[in-house]
Amino acid sequence: MWTKTRSVAEALDHADALADLRVRYDLPPGLIRLDGDSGGPLRTTPARLRRFVMHHHGPHTGRPRGESEWRREARLAAIALAPLIGAAPKEITVGESTSINLFKALLAASRLRPGRPILAVGRDCFAADRFLAQSAADFIGGRLHLFSDLSELAELPSDQVAVVALSHTDLRTGAVRDSAAITAEIHRRGALALWDLSHSAGALDVDLHGWQADFAIGCGHKYLGGGAGAPAYSFVADRHRDAFPVCTTAGVLHPLAAGFTGSASTLSVSELRTGLSILTGIAVEDLAAKTASLVELFLDRLDDYCADTGLEVVRPSGPTGAQVILRHERAQHLADALFDRDVLVELPRPDVLRMNFAPSWIRYVDVWEAAERLHAALHDVG
Repeated sequence: MWTKTRSVAEALDHADALADLRVRYDLPPGLIRLDGDSGGPLRTTPARLRRFVMHHHGPHTGRPRGESEWRREARLAAIALAPLIGAAPKEITVGESTSINLFKALLAASRLRPGRPILAVGRDCFAADRFLAQSAADFIGGRLHLFSDLSELAELPSDQVAVVALSHTDLRTGAVRDSAAITAEIHRRGALALWDLSHSAGALDVDLHGWQADFAIGCGHKYLGGGAGAPAYSFVADRHRDAFPVCTTAGVLHPLAAGFTGSASTLSVSELRTGLSILTGIAVEDLAAKTASLVELFLDRLDDYCADTGLEVVRPSGPTGAQVILRHERAQHLADALFDRDVLVELPRPDVLRMNFAPSWIRYVDVWEAAERLHAALHDVG
């Protein structure tokens, strides 16, 4: 057992080596954000907006020279992101959404594996991802195969699968997948591995180079502090670089040979870069260790009083990531009751709650309070 008293949670915060990070985020007092949307470093927005306006529309502004402002911000964001995902900056492109980046990465993988018409994508992705994945399969004249369990891949003809796309964190259970072992098995079958880091980067130990990943995508808002509207990012392993020439207009590596990436809002990329700068110098191992401690504390508190409440805690068979999945027949009412108590959670399905624990701005006391307020909310909904 972790603790039965709030004072112990306060002591854990006092000893937390990452505690000083919290003050650099814009977090309303009393609000506990377990909804997966970061508070974001919004305090910097007015200054950056003034800089942007003066740079582009000030009285001394001349014709643009060199790289554009948003591309400069995107390049600097890639430099800051690289250590958090075990990649090199030149392998990362910042821009677009995760769904669009998934579409482009699937097309890129199909070009690297001609004659293999099957694109295998984990079913636990978002609906928009499934639609874009189907579009990618239609574009190449291939077939999309959605799978729920890795064992299903063994049923596919190994010489027909071009790429396997999977989330590092299983969204159905919160479990962390063994990406290195899974990637090795995908490569053994001759396919390429594409990882979605949206639910792990900034909270878990991610090492794309160590995994030997071919492609990766991820969002900028969940644990990276980019705030609402933050751009996503994509990764292409350097060993595939020769297959995708540098885009002459952008000057950056892109997953498609022809090269296309929509220009992102300078301010949104700038906010992402600021969020990433907060994590500069922080070891991913330290982030992962605190995430595990926060989740363990929350689960421990649930064990104390969730019997006979109708609440089911989903317990993954493997390591738990930065999410806790709860099932309740009145999950919508439970989410509303938590909202009234200043706790924000995700409601992916009418009977499911998902809680996300960001190590850079969630405190142990926040976890304690969230569990207490959940306990009260359970009694409200009956």
